[in-house]
Amino acid sequence: MKTALLTLLQTRICIGWVSGPNTALRRGTQLYQSNDYNVVFRPSTEADAFDSFKLGSARVHRYSDDSTTDDTEYVMWYHGRCKELSEDKTLPPLSTGRVGRAKSRNGLIWEREDEGSVDADREGVSLGLNTESWWGFDTAHLGLGQVLMPMATPSVRAEGGVYIMYYHGGNFDETRIADYLDEEKAANVPEGATIAGMKMKIGAAVSQDGTTWGRIEGEDPSGACVVPFDRDDPNVDASLDFPEELYC
Repeated sequence: MKTALLTLLQTRICIGWVSGPNTALRRGTQLYQSNDYNVVFRPSTEADAFDSFKLGSARVHRYSDDSTTDDTEYVMWYHGRCKELSEDKTLPPLSTGRVGRAKSRNGLIWEREDEGSVDADREGVSLGLNTESWWGFDTAHLGLGQVLMPMATPSVRAEGGVYIMYYHGGNFDETRIADYLDEEKAANVPEGATIAGMKMKIGAAVSQDGTTWGRIEGEDPSGACVVPFDRDDPNVDASLDFPEELYC
């Protein structure tokens, strides 16, 4: 099944991808085919790559180091899942896994960055699984939320700034599958069936170059900055118990 994601880059709509690998493509090279002419970025064809199975949540910035010269560059951060994680049936079947980065001169032809964070758990990864804190919220899989870049103007990168990445992640704590289904579907799930990685929380990381990232320790014991609202938590301020509303 083909899925396409369109991201607005200033006045242009110019990015999309499919969720399945294509062995005809070389790493870092994107070729067009008659049935997917708008696809510009795909899962890696290298079996051991962190993004060899699925991609998701592309966040693209277009900027220039000097507004007086034509040195426009596009940078994409995205999360990807490897085949190894996809075969772990204890985790939810999502595109989340680890975060990587790619570059482009025109926003259409992209090249993955092989250089990742020096402390990442896998080659070519900007932000990998949390292997240093077993109690962390992001030890099983993580997904990209947003990347904020140091900008002098909307298109000129500032010197000496700090990048901030917001991401979500899950650990290996298990919860009942039926808790995420309506009554009709839950009735078809075996009693006691569980799934890991669904107790996701939001965290943040910082970087000086957009490539090597360091986690920020949040106030939650798991290291997260934002956690799901829990009415049963005695530490939660009762005034925060807002009625549920739908915003469009």
